[in-house]
Amino acid sequence: HYRSEYIVLVWDSKGKTTRHEVYEEYKATRQAPPSDLFDQKEYIVEFAKLIGLKQLQQQGIEADDIMFSIAQERTKEGDTVVFITSDKDMGQALSDQVYLYDTFKDIIYDKEKFEEKRGYPIKKMPFFYALLGDVSDNIPGVKGIGKKTALALVNQFDSLEDLYERLNEVPQARIKNALTVNKDNAFLSRDLFLLQYHPTGMSKKDLSFHAQDWKKARPLFEKLNFKSLLKEFGNTKEEKAEEIAQKINYWKDIDFNTVNTPEDLDALATYLKEKKAFAFDTETTGLNPLTADLVGLSFCAEPGKAFYVPYNHKTADKQLPKDKIISALKPILQNSHYQKYAHNAKYDQLVLQNHGIALQGLAQDTLVAAKLVLKDWQRLGLKQLSEYYFNKPMLSYDEVVKHHNYKDFSHVPLDLATLYSCADSHQTLCLATLLATTLKKENLHTLYQDIEHPLIQVLCAMEQEGIYLDVTVLKKLDKVVTKELATIEEKIITLIGQEGEKINLNSPRQVEELLFYTLKLPPQKKSGTGRYSTDHEVLTVLARIHPVAGLILKHRELSKLKNTYIDALPTYINPKTNCVHTTFSQTVVATGRLSSFNPNLQNIPAGSTGQGIEIRAAFKPKPGNVFIAADYSQIELRVLAYLSQDQQLLQAFMAGHDIHTETAARLFDVPLDQVTKEQRQLGKRINFSILYGLTPYGLSKDLNIPFSEAKQYIEKYFNQYPKVSAWMEQVIISAQDKGYVQTHWGRRRYVPNIHEKNRTLYEEARRVAINTIAQGTAADIMKKGMINLAAAFKKNRLDAQILLQIHDELLISVAQKDQDKAAAVIKQVLESVVDWNVPLVVSTNSGPDWKAVTK
Repeated sequence: HYRSEYIVLVWDSKGKTTRHEVYEEYKATRQAPPSDLFDQKEYIVEFAKLIGLKQLQQQGIEADDIMFSIAQERTKEGDTVVFITSDKDMGQALSDQVYLYDTFKDIIYDKEKFEEKRGYPIKKMPFFYALLGDVSDNIPGVKGIGKKTALALVNQFDSLEDLYERLNEVPQARIKNALTVNKDNAFLSRDLFLLQYHPTGMSKKDLSFHAQDWKKARPLFEKLNFKSLLKEFGNTKEEKAEEIAQKINYWKDIDFNTVNTPEDLDALATYLKEKKAFAFDTETTGLNPLTADLVGLSFCAEPGKAFYVPYNHKTADKQLPKDKIISALKPILQNSHYQKYAHNAKYDQLVLQNHGIALQGLAQDTLVAAKLVLKDWQRLGLKQLSEYYFNKPMLSYDEVVKHHNYKDFSHVPLDLATLYSCADSHQTLCLATLLATTLKKENLHTLYQDIEHPLIQVLCAMEQEGIYLDVTVLKKLDKVVTKELATIEEKIITLIGQEGEKINLNSPRQVEELLFYTLKLPPQKKSGTGRYSTDHEVLTVLARIHPVAGLILKHRELSKLKNTYIDALPTYINPKTNCVHTTFSQTVVATGRLSSFNPNLQNIPAGSTGQGIEIRAAFKPKPGNVFIAADYSQIELRVLAYLSQDQQLLQAFMAGHDIHTETAARLFDVPLDQVTKEQRQLGKRINFSILYGLTPYGLSKDLNIPFSEAKQYIEKYFNQYPKVSAWMEQVIISAQDKGYVQTHWGRRRYVPNIHEKNRTLYEEARRVAINTIAQGTAADIMKKGMINLAAAFKKNRLDAQILLQIHDELLISVAQKDQDKAAAVIKQVLESVVDWNVPLVVSTNSGPDWKAVTK
């Protein structure tokens, strides 16, 4: 790429331009830009000012023309000019001294490369668009002439004038007539498309840029959370040290105490018992609560005072014996009479549990509570929330540990550890107080208390239990998959010759060369980098044309299976338990669904064909147990039936009909017992398309059918289920009024683009609004089901434990002696979560491994 000492940022001006004087309808059909575009522009303008980047804007003159004018002036002086833009219009200005860098496709065009792409000389570009017009700018062109015809005419004639002088040489009467009727529009369109020169009055020196002031942009980078830029243009070590010192100084007047004498420990225990409610935080050696060592604990029962108890520091500082600390604090932490507050409480609870303390009395997890009240706030860390709510800067882990090159927190000196950990518990208490009020004020208290809070204990038990992974099953599968991969590679060599030996099938670029240049298969689309795409969709189409594409597709599927699951899953086995312990999060998915990571066990393949399903055979219950899988049937559609109260949907579910068959029968006007497998599949796709708020265009693309056919399906669907349409419209009206949508239990999701004039953004917001209510309500039903089920297992004294939640499905480990009773309890509890006029239906399967219970 190019490095330059001369850069200018060019903007369009507001209002009409010189082209509007010629053609009033110029750009009249453009959709309004996204509303946040103007906010983004303000940040860019501010950024450019901070770093000293020259900006140019001229009233009534478009940015394209300004760029063209600068290029004209600079090339006369012998300079080379690069346009940094993805605007095709600038291509007409390319020359031996002028280049175009398309940042969207990451391609640099010179004159020859651009001409090769367009299929005609650059000088003919205005001629081409005089005929074709330009929809984006509302340039009319010649009505009736498309891209193919325009290209042919441009390559046959020298110019627009030449075309009209030799009009009789155009063979098609229709084209000749179109050119005759639209002659004025053709010349108008050319004039509108042509770049215009306007003197800028700027010298080369005026464009000088030396990038000496990047540091001035740091506050903006911090405001926008541009982590990579902050890292690249970060503070020097001295500046960072000063920043840390300022943060430490901020907390110096608060009473933070190190507890490292028997007297102090006894006093702390007495103090906590008297206060009866406190925030606490654990400090550890790692992020995995099941393997991390406890280093210390901090406590805060009132603003302005906090205590840190070092437990396992590797420093020379004075510490109490571990058994003394446990003896003093365990009775308090295990007593539900004392209320506790924590940020990411599940982590702290698991850490304590692995050190012999069974936490009781958790009153609030500020991480989970904050997620409910904040508007799509993604940064829920305690440090960010402290700054957001209280404008109080806190030391980060990196500033305490990594900045000082400590191996982990156990090597941090007690004075710094005390300040850091006490600030954590102090701010957690402040946050808990504020959030308790906010939850009630925003009518989110019931959602938190009835669903999110009790779920923490269920998830703790699931993560603690883990799930056994039989590595021998994966090793056998690895041999099968490795052999299949080798067979595929041999077949490809057989089909294309020895060239196949040189190709890395995992390289998209090499696959592109093979498919489109060696085999000369027809390209389907381009990727974001401007190269021909070889994604799953493209390979699926090409597989119908050439067997190599199908083999590459299969090779990719097997490679992903091997790399993502067969090879990776064993690395997550806890050596102490021989189990995989995933982490579940309540705060990642906007709809309220749970997510799973380290590893993600919600993405384990479930398909009934191929080797993917075999991965599940490696997950097994502990000896003497069986797996029971419980699956909610069509729960989101049942939610839709309840929320819309559509009589046809309700009756179908009450009658026990398969809703996909029911929909197919209504769409194709056939009896239920005559619906074909293909029709049911289409009914299923349409049911979920409606649920996800797809437009006719989206449905046509999804089903690969004509737009008109998709439109008919949607219209007929809403005719058959009229209250569904009415409910959806009411959802949109409510979202536009409130700015957010709510699930049945009040979970909110803000929909900022619901007022967008830009159609694409509005339709996406509409889909989000509709789907969030259905999916979010279904997610809350599942969460309530998990809470009730855990309680039922305890009440009925069943040896059973929920291990995994996969959206609408639960995987449960049950002692063989309790299998039948547990299956009945599971079905009864999950089906009775809500008392609605549409039944919830749960199916259960039992077996010796996860594969065996997968439908």
